[in-house]
Amino acid sequence: MARLKIILLLTVAVVLFGTSTASAEAPFITYTFDKDDYPIYTQTAYQPIGTIDGFDIPSDESDPLAGESDPLFQPEDIFIDKNDTIYVADTGNSRIVVFDSFGNFQRIVGEDVLSKPTGVFVDDEGFIYVADYQKKKVFKFKKDGSLAFEYEKPESVIYGKKSPFNPTKVIIDKQKNVYIVGDGSTQGLIQLGPEGDFLGYYGGNRTSFDFVQQMQKMLYTEKQYSQLMKKYPPSATNVAVDDEGLIYTSTAGLKTETIKKLNVAGENLLPDVSASNNIADITVDQDKNIFAVDSKYGYIFEYDPDGNLLFVFGGLNTGNQRLGLFKTPSGIAVSSDHKLFVLDKKQSNIQILKPTEFTSLIHDAIALNSDGKYLESEQYWNEVLKRNSMFSLAHNGIGKAAFKKGNYEKALEEFRLAGNDESLSEAYWEIRRNWLMKYVSWVLIGIVLLGLSIFLVKRLYRKYGYGSKMVDLWNKFRKIEIVSHLLHVFRMLRHPVDGFYELRTNQRTSVFSATLLLLFLFIVHIYTIFETNALFSDVDTNRVNIMTELYKVYLPLLAWVICNYLISTINDGIGKFKSVYIGTVYALSPYLIFSIPVTLMSKGLTNMEVVLYDFSKKAIILWSAFLLFMMVKEIHSYEIGQTIKNMVLSVAGMLVLGIISFILFGLSNQVIDFMYSIFQEVKLRV
Repeated sequence: MARLKIILLLTVAVVLFGTSTASAEAPFITYTFDKDDYPIYTQTAYQPIGTIDGFDIPSDESDPLAGESDPLFQPEDIFIDKNDTIYVADTGNSRIVVFDSFGNFQRIVGEDVLSKPTGVFVDDEGFIYVADYQKKKVFKFKKDGSLAFEYEKPESVIYGKKSPFNPTKVIIDKQKNVYIVGDGSTQGLIQLGPEGDFLGYYGGNRTSFDFVQQMQKMLYTEKQYSQLMKKYPPSATNVAVDDEGLIYTSTAGLKTETIKKLNVAGENLLPDVSASNNIADITVDQDKNIFAVDSKYGYIFEYDPDGNLLFVFGGLNTGNQRLGLFKTPSGIAVSSDHKLFVLDKKQSNIQILKPTEFTSLIHDAIALNSDGKYLESEQYWNEVLKRNSMFSLAHNGIGKAAFKKGNYEKALEEFRLAGNDESLSEAYWEIRRNWLMKYVSWVLIGIVLLGLSIFLVKRLYRKYGYGSKMVDLWNKFRKIEIVSHLLHVFRMLRHPVDGFYELRTNQRTSVFSATLLLLFLFIVHIYTIFETNALFSDVDTNRVNIMTELYKVYLPLLAWVICNYLISTINDGIGKFKSVYIGTVYALSPYLIFSIPVTLMSKGLTNMEVVLYDFSKKAIILWSAFLLFMMVKEIHSYEIGQTIKNMVLSVAGMLVLGIISFILFGLSNQVIDFMYSIFQEVKLRV
């Protein structure tokens, strides 16, 4: 969703400033996203080179309209076959118009058969399949345009009599099975055999989490809930197929998995690709790169075969009639030489865009990577980085080449720049393995010697008093008041009940020691942010704001102390404000003591040992929560039930306090603005 918001902002920028910021060849900006989902402007990816607006009616003395121009009207789909022949579903004119690769008119198909063709597909044998929404059929035409077959609503009991059959798009797989996008077909693509027999549904979408519906399910009776309108997943809006027979779908209105690449079982092979909520069409080129076009904002999205975003470009035509901008794009197709053909329903034309040299470099590198030729692709990626050093996919490609050559340190750095955590983990695994093979014997010897040394020192001290002066010095140091107070955090871990009792009676702690620990808490927090292994951290350290982190740490703690004390005063709690403050800080002893060691431990782990890191972090949180529970119980002398009640009310009080603070902050800003406007008015008039 963060990407979609940024896309909308960039859309406004294009509308307001597009012609001044783009190059002379392309009236739009081109950008991608880095590993942290921040937009990065790139070189122009595609340049508009022309349009196809219609065709001239061939000369025929018997036809009074011969030689006249015949434009397209509200076309809704476009397809380019293996020979680069262009097929357009000219919906408003109830026909399929065929052009050659240069945009020259070839022929018309289905003019006397079709009513509202909204989807067109051509198989390897040249058969033309057309989805007709109004006639509720899929028509199959021969090369010469004659009708070969009609696919109608399946009569299968499994399909259901009440299930709608409103074809909008169609594709054919290698086995000649027909996949139909049906308007209202919520169970997935309608799959028919070559003879029209119903094979089932394929690649259906899933319903997203609905908080309101979940609450209704919890609160309503089974009868009441069954009477509510059921929530169905949205149906796919478009479909494409690659040379290997893998099927791709796009769905408008989804927040996640807008574009999917489906295997034989109908499972998505791509990560969460959320291009836009208004994807009109998708297509795939011969290198498996994925293209999608947005019907509302006119954007074109290009992804590599793994679903990584390459480019976003295009934009809305707001009346300046610039080539490369669109009004309502409805279809997209790509030719064998990587030209893009974008169909515009409102402008009733096809715009042609060709890739720039920068894009061709990326395409060549991706094709080599897809074939596993990482070393051969390195020169292309290096050339890409010379032109745009922030292009993440290039860093990833160079990292794979370095990994292939055994240069794991360089691979580690490149994968870190690319944000590829999986490959980063593999590179780190190899570095760690090499280090262990080189030094593991010395490490084991060192551990054995250290253990023997500790054993001997203890024996010598007990038998001969060896080192007694150091022991006496340590004991004197421990008895210093502030040191004793600070070391009380370790007693909290072993004996929390006694520790909080001593805290309440002011025997072993003080406000000063708690304040020092509170300052140390922030230091530990900052250390964990900057030093945690990047594999286990989703924080961009380059964008960390110290003041923001200060608020994150101290404001919740302050709110907890205030609310817990106020709640306890009306619920028979005996703890003082000072005791609540000190107890809260000391309850965080596990975090204070173990966070730094766990952070250091993370540096030696890979993704395969992530369970160790996660377990350690959760153990620290649970241990601190337990001590906080014991603090409330012992400080206020509560029973268990009273303790739970106090903590729940304290959290509720924190929420109320946060809402009030937010309201007051907003009002204070308005008051300041009002006073400032009065001051300016007086200043101008006096």
